Amino acid sequence: MIKHILKNRGFTLMEILLYMVIVTVMLFTIMNFALQVLTVNTQSVNIQEIQTNIDYIGNKISSSTQTASSIDNGNSIFDNDTGKLSLNMADAGKSPTMIYLESSAVYLKEGSSSATKISSDSMKCTQLKFIKITQTKIPDMVTFDMQCEPLRSDLAGTGQILKIHSSVSLRK
Repeated sequence: MIKHILKNRGFTLMEILLYMVIVTVMLFTIMNFALQVLTVNTQSVNIQEIQTNIDYIGNKISSSTQTASSIDNGNSIFDNDTGKLSLNMADAGKSPTMIYLESSAVYLKEGSSSATKISSDSMKCTQLKFIKITQTKIPDMVTFDMQCEPLRSDLAGTGQILKIHSSVSLRK
């Protein structure tokens, strides 16, 4: 009879509470890990978006420079962190084409049209430096350095500064 009563006894309140604490701790740990993974994933996506935009700006600078007939030295600002590149184009409607940094954004202005912002709203550019390289018997060359960082508050403190350095020559 005593054996039969002990078999049907079930769980005590202490055992149930102990199981609940163990399950709660495990769920809290899993949720914390999942939130960290989501945060890192979101940051990676945002950094990738900024990198894509920097590549786009670099391609715009390169293609504009390659199609230019000459560099307008009088309206260009070289060796300055807030530089400006003015290019004379064969197409009169696109001449002069200017690429410049203003208010932490990169702009492209072709001819008499209004300037177009070519940088993303999710980043600020802190440097756009142009360096003109001239040598005999080869077309003029422009080297540019650009430095940008994210504007989002969750990424701003991460120290993520994205840079691009490239050289492009005029095709003659």
